[in-house]
Amino acid sequence: LITLGNLTCGFAAIHFGLRAMYEMGNNPPIEQIKMLQQVERLLPSFLSVGAGRIILGMVFDCFDGLIARVTRSTTDFGGQLDSLADVVTCGVAPATLMVAFMIHHRQETAIVPSPISEHVLGRIAWIAAAVYVAFTAIRLARYNVEHARADFDYRTFRGLPSPGAAGVMASLIILQDYFSDFSRMIVLYALPFVALGLAFLMVSRIPYRRFHRAYLLGKQPFGHLMIFAVIFVVFMAWSAPTMLVLVVWYALSGPVEMLLRRIRGKSVTIMPTAIVKPPSGERRTA
Repeated sequence: LITLGNLTCGFAAIHFGLRAMYEMGNNPPIEQIKMLQQVERLLPSFLSVGAGRIILGMVFDCFDGLIARVTRSTTDFGGQLDSLADVVTCGVAPATLMVAFMIHHRQETAIVPSPISEHVLGRIAWIAAAVYVAFTAIRLARYNVEHARADFDYRTFRGLPSPGAAGVMASLIILQDYFSDFSRMIVLYALPFVALGLAFLMVSRIPYRRFHRAYLLGKQPFGHLMIFAVIFVVFMAWSAPTMLVLVVWYALSGPVEMLLRRIRGKSVTIMPTAIVKPPSGERRTA
């Protein structure tokens, strides 16, 4: 049920992305949905609400594994369902919101994402969205195949996890409500290239730490508690910027750590030769 909640959040994000584009239509909405429109307009914007559904879906994605382990109800069916939900919430939904974001703010020009756009950036943006969706599906399918291997490394992710990529896209769209016109224009032009970069990170061989195993499980230094407390306080004061900093930090952590290891002359081990057994009830999170 929690995994289906993740999937439903992805569908809701797509819905609000379409609502953001629907606002530009020339035909007035039917009377039956006028009241719903008034309720929705109490929220910051359709785009930011849709991005918030992606963040909520990421929360569901984290907790379904935890609850599956606690209740000892992990199954192969649940793992496959989790990947299908992530294709929607972490793949299709962020790409749809990116397209809606660009159309919403650039509808008066030819720079709108489309395979037949009159502007080259419009065609690039549409290709970036399509590549992002395709690479998310490839990343999840590869994870499912490798997860079944006996020598699968449960200590790290291979490539940027799809929720991490979706978090960057969603945080940028949420933060656009706080941007100046100039900052929003920069994001509009940069977002397709950000999507392409995230897509290639997802299908790369760069190792990423599993956050909960690296910072939450087992004995942790007291300094970690202090850092988490500071982050929580800052997050309560500036939620959107803090979220963006955290997800961007995680997306860049893999390439930065790999580069530092190479500078220090240490090899980067992606798949250890020794068999690493999974912890009891390990849940798939891709």
